[in-house]
Amino acid sequence: MFLVSVLTQLWDENCYILAADAPGDAVIVDPGLRAAEPVGRIAAEHGLRPVAVLATHGHLDHVADAALLADRYGVPCHIHPADRPLLSDPAAGLGPLGAAVTAELLGAAGLAEPAAVAEVAGGDELELAGLSWTVFHAPGHRPGCVIYRVATPKGLIAFTGDVLFAGSVGRTDLPGGSPKDLVCSLRDVVLGSGPDGPNLPDATALLPGHGPATTMAAERKSNPYLQPRFLEAV
Repeated sequence: MFLVSVLTQLWDENCYILAADAPGDAVIVDPGLRAAEPVGRIAAEHGLRPVAVLATHGHLDHVADAALLADRYGVPCHIHPADRPLLSDPAAGLGPLGAAVTAELLGAAGLAEPAAVAEVAGGDELELAGLSWTVFHAPGHRPGCVIYRVATPKGLIAFTGDVLFAGSVGRTDLPGGSPKDLVCSLRDVVLGSGPDGPNLPDATALLPGHGPATTMAAERKSNPYLQPRFLEAV
């Protein structure tokens, strides 16, 4: 298995490149600002062929280079329809200062939607780069937040975006945020189960949009936002 993270240049966001093996097909997750150059270099060095870009949600720090990379490799950008508008209107996700922030970072050109966009929904099963992916819709931080769980030769990995961090969760005070929805997502998706058992078993490696990697076992035990006293109080 090949897995590399790239720290992008806006709010220390984590972009990931995952492949079953290198050289081979690869998936790019959450290519934020200035991710294109290091991702392209890594792909070339290791013989990787990107086959998809996945966005856990539409905030600028997660999709600023999504169109650049998707169009460069001729692949679709996968995103939940609730956050698709942010691909071309990133200011809408950043509140009153959003227009000024995006103008400063992106210039007058702003962002354009990738040539190919594939909308995803909770429960979708994807086959990408020789790996099986499951999509979980987990709104709260943004209406279009999703978690991508992937079965790899080394076990389950979940790209949690800004739903769940090591010891914390995503903020809910930006446009589209909802504390109530986040609690439901933490209870019903992160801690919840499906017909095959827990959505995120304890052995699942969690790769968040910001901060260090963790495991579901560690977060279930110590993350204050996954404890009954929080989930029952909101």
